[in-house]
Amino acid sequence: MPLVLLVFSQSHVDFRKAEFEAICSMFAIRVQNMQVLNENEHIFVLNFETCSDVEKLLTRSVLVKFAISLSLEANTYEDLYSQIGKNPAVVDNFDKPDESFALRFFAVGRKKKLDGIERIKMFLDNVPFKNAPISLSSPKNELYLIEKYSSPTDEKPIKIFFGKLLGEGRSELKTKYNLRDRCYIGNTTMDPELSFIQANLAMILPGNLVLDPFVGTGGLILPAAEFGAFVMGTEIDYQTARAKGRSSRQGVGMRNESESIKANFEQHCTDQNLLAILIADSSKHGVWSSNARFDVIVADPPYGVREKARKTVKNKPIVSNEEYTQYQQKEEYNLETAFCDLLNLAARILVSNGRVSFWYPVILERYCPKNLPQHPAMKLISNCEQPLTRKTSRRLLTYQKIREPMNEEECEIRKTGVSHYRSVLFSSKPSINP
Repeated sequence: MPLVLLVFSQSHVDFRKAEFEAICSMFAIRVQNMQVLNENEHIFVLNFETCSDVEKLLTRSVLVKFAISLSLEANTYEDLYSQIGKNPAVVDNFDKPDESFALRFFAVGRKKKLDGIERIKMFLDNVPFKNAPISLSSPKNELYLIEKYSSPTDEKPIKIFFGKLLGEGRSELKTKYNLRDRCYIGNTTMDPELSFIQANLAMILPGNLVLDPFVGTGGLILPAAEFGAFVMGTEIDYQTARAKGRSSRQGVGMRNESESIKANFEQHCTDQNLLAILIADSSKHGVWSSNARFDVIVADPPYGVREKARKTVKNKPIVSNEEYTQYQQKEEYNLETAFCDLLNLAARILVSNGRVSFWYPVILERYCPKNLPQHPAMKLISNCEQPLTRKTSRRLLTYQKIREPMNEEECEIRKTGVSHYRSVLFSSKPSINP
């Protein structure tokens, strides 16, 4: 059973364990000591059954930077050199004339930048490689020397690790799908890193059928398509669905013909996975056949910061005279009702064990886990927080369908004032645009 050192990103730490557990569940990866994962540290030594399991993890994880097969762990460099002296095979395995190598340095927990080249030179002076040629660009064996510090101001590390790189995670996806270069974005298009984390928590697999009932510009279903799923969405706003009107980009006027949801998929060669975008009201569940089934639902319902939650209304006159009657087409959508409708829809159209993952706004002083939406047929799997302001945050809630809903079973949610989220948010200074 290989010992593996995982180095995690220091962002979105509250999502770390949930993403890791979801990916392990997806690929049936067994890790004996998963409980050691926490938010305060960023490197962990874990027991995997096979290196193949680590490779599967790295194909999906956005929050794992890289993984090394751990050869040695020491408290000091003197201890490290002593261990190598007692067991020279640790280095001899990589010191072969027909296998090139490179040695990289990485420090965790130290604020002041360290001289990595000096560390590498010191190591090679004490542990010379006599046979293996050096190749910095494409080595056969990419070795790592990793230092762990307990405090940003410490002069000496508390742990030193040595081993061979097994691979890197998928952090490059946030660059590949960055919003600056994306063809079409809106006011509330989700941060790409968070959208890929959400796709992992929803356990999206190749061939899955994925729905976003509040699709907007498609920011949440792009990662699903990247992972091989077939996707579709509904959007109540015609201009958003058809990319009409004023651009959301600063200094740009009206949108042009090159902007569309489909163009976002064509940009990344996943347009064959985009099935349809329907102009429809997500609160009207009758749009779906009784036989409709989806593997996953992902959503970021509008909660009134930059886009108001709305739903359609029927036969509600707002202007009436002898010549004509004008009917109101949309009205404000109460947030508690919106989230109940979403969970009711998931209970109805998800397959057994299917997941729904959505963002839920929180007023911190009123937050309590018991106040979250609940449905008898749905089980809350993970609850991850992203802080926004000193008064508010949003939580990524992921539920799993555990059975078919019985007659009259519906979502329940306590009245916690979440519908007043917008007024609370604007009474404090936001740190991001939710």
